[in-house]
Amino acid sequence: MINPKVIIVAVAAICVSVPASASEMVYHPVNPTFGGNPLNGSFLLSTAQAQGEGVKSGSQGPDLSGLNNALSNLGSAVVIGGSGTNSGSTNNSSGGTVP
Repeated sequence: MINPKVIIVAVAAICVSVPASASEMVYHPVNPTFGGNPLNGSFLLSTAQAQGEGVKSGSQGPDLSGLNNALSNLGSAVVIGGSGTNSGSTNNSSGGTVP
């Protein structure tokens, strides 16, 4: 049988002999815009162009159909009403006729 002291010494020797190798994690940017290597620029541009513009889903802007309808009807609005004392139509200062 193996002596327990030998096992303890062997485990201690293995733990001590394995060096702990750790270093700082340093961020190295790739994009030249953010401080990366300028030689990466053409590669990144060609990769982005090869991917295309992607697929657009849904409406990409607000629905302005109601606003467009309101603005188009704004100039064609007819003014109805008045004091009722004048039976004929008169010219107003803006060039239109008022009943």
